Amino acid sequence: MTNGTGPTPESNASDIAQLTQAISMLVSQFIRPNAQQANANRETLDRIANLLQGHAEGLLNLELRLDQIEDIARATAQQQQLNAQQIAQNVESIAAFDTRLEETRQLVAKNASDIAQITVKQDRSAQLIESNAQLIESNAQEVAALAEASRTQLAAIIGNGRRIDRLEQQAS
Repeated sequence: MTNGTGPTPESNASDIAQLTQAISMLVSQFIRPNAQQANANRETLDRIANLLQGHAEGLLNLELRLDQIEDIARATAQQQQLNAQQIAQNVESIAAFDTRLEETRQLVAKNASDIAQITVKQDRSAQLIESNAQLIESNAQEVAALAEASRTQLAAIIGNGRRIDRLEQQAS
């Protein structure tokens, strides 16, 4: 117990005595009997464990044999399931391949049709280009002829203009 100034040696000694008495009571009334009972229980369990060990070994051998049989059955069932899944996947893959093959055939046929149409258009375009080239050549020749005629007419006009100038000069 403490007074207002802090613990005193007497209060510490009293507190220690009370704690010692409480620990003694815990040890004598709870911990020791529980430890003794635990030791007795352990001894009984050891005897039971020895008895059960013989039975367990026999059961273990039987269980191992059963486990082996179950493992074989499980592996067989898993393999059958895997085989069934693989067959189903193969069927799906073949169906998808057939679908893709048919799509490819249709695409090839469409491409062949498109190529034929393009070839016809190219032939027409080549004919149009040839026709346009001939027309351009003809137009170029006409333009050259017109240019020559225009030069001739321009020379005549200039010649007439000079004559008129001379006539005007003579007239004045």
